[in-house]
Amino acid sequence: FVIMNSYIKFINHASFVVSNGNKSILTDPWYNGSVFNNSWNLLYENKQNDIEKILESTDYIWISHEHPDHFSIPFFKNFKSIIQKKNIKILFQETYDKRVINFLKNNKYHVIELKDNSKFIIDNNFQIKIVKYGIYDSAIIFDVDSKKIFNLNDCPIRSKKELLSFKKYHGECDILLSQF
Repeated sequence: FVIMNSYIKFINHASFVVSNGNKSILTDPWYNGSVFNNSWNLLYENKQNDIEKILESTDYIWISHEHPDHFSIPFFKNFKSIIQKKNIKILFQETYDKRVINFLKNNKYHVIELKDNSKFIIDNNFQIKIVKYGIYDSAIIFDVDSKKIFNLNDCPIRSKKELLSFKKYHGECDILLSQF
């Protein structure tokens, strides 16, 4: 999907790239292997060289929560040298336990911990806001080239009341991404 120079590109499972043509964010990278005690598999596995190409134009990686189909430790181990060489910044929500943040920092990644409902500037006409959901999950709202993209991810809105509350606080969106 392309908006002016901006685009959204689906990669796999809950992973996609949002870019304004200058800076880009890769979300929830899980590209190979199984998770949840081998009970979940991808429909297809991405080739290593395809992921390397994506990382070459990636500035940020956002992780919505610590479930292994969103926060894939094998991904971070397999692509550590590229992520560190390119100084790709990892974005994660502020949490009480700091498990994900500590894992990433202990492995020498550049991590930015984002506060709930605080705007974070990526580039001109490109900002995001993380919205905590429940105990451990988060959604992300992209504002890129005056278009709003909501990625609710694993944050189900279960009732009309929840939907109206979300809309009242965050407004309307141009593109909605929900559970894949």
